[in-house]
Amino acid sequence: MGAIPLEMTPDIELANAERLYLLLDGARIPELERVLFEQDDAPVYQPIYLYAPWDSLREVSPCLVCATPNLLDWFIQNREPSWGYLLSSQLVLLPLAERLRALIEVESPYGSRILLKLAMPETMWRLFMDDEPWLWQDVEQVWIPVRQANQPVWWHKTVSPELGEPVGKRFRLSDAQWTRLGEVTWLSTLDAIWRHMNKWFPARLQEQIEPAAWIARWAEQAYGKGFESERDLLLFFNVLGYLGSGWFEQDEYPRIKALITQPSAQTPSQRIEQAAELAEALSKKDQDA
Repeated sequence: MGAIPLEMTPDIELANAERLYLLLDGARIPELERVLFEQDDAPVYQPIYLYAPWDSLREVSPCLVCATPNLLDWFIQNREPSWGYLLSSQLVLLPLAERLRALIEVESPYGSRILLKLAMPETMWRLFMDDEPWLWQDVEQVWIPVRQANQPVWWHKTVSPELGEPVGKRFRLSDAQWTRLGEVTWLSTLDAIWRHMNKWFPARLQEQIEPAAWIARWAEQAYGKGFESERDLLLFFNVLGYLGSGWFEQDEYPRIKALITQPSAQTPSQRIEQAAELAEALSKKDQDA
């Protein structure tokens, strides 16, 4: 198991019987099947959502693709972080696709069924880090693009030689795995904040020496103050976008600081909406002065 910088090509060493595959996310690559034919004359692949009751979701299906040199080059050179990842197996395409279809729907620790995002890198590396037979059966290696300490890297792991047999009729997530999957939602929120700031407050973002760490730090602080929804967090970052952090660090805007830091009869959502409106008005007033 290891990690190398994402801008580098991962070290791929296969045993004689191993075959290399791409597992790509149709929800992240528009018209994925058409894209495959644009990159390779005769791509060999299987949409995971091929059969009922999932076939109506084929447009956004994960796709298991035989990694030809053309497709591998395309993926490495053009890949967005959320497109998918690489895996190897001794199985040929069709039986491996069937193995993955057994993982479309899994159980939470509480018994409810959930759709597992099989091709989402940030989800799957949090599961592949365990030697879980349901995941690793017939998979030899994985190379997954992830973020570690806010740095994009390739995460590589090989199947454990002591892998056991799957237990039960369906993969049931452990409490620890369930907690890890909650981190994915938080990362998606941080990405949404980044896009929001880059669109509406690019100058504020460019002021930061480490913008990703800056976003993560303030998002954690805002969440701790009770601003838990994505909308609340974006409004909180509107305050930072309009006024910077002077309202907090220097008591420059006491009314805004009170709205953000002091509980009241208003809900947190009401308080942060009011703070964002006030920050916008103060920013415009400063510009007009």
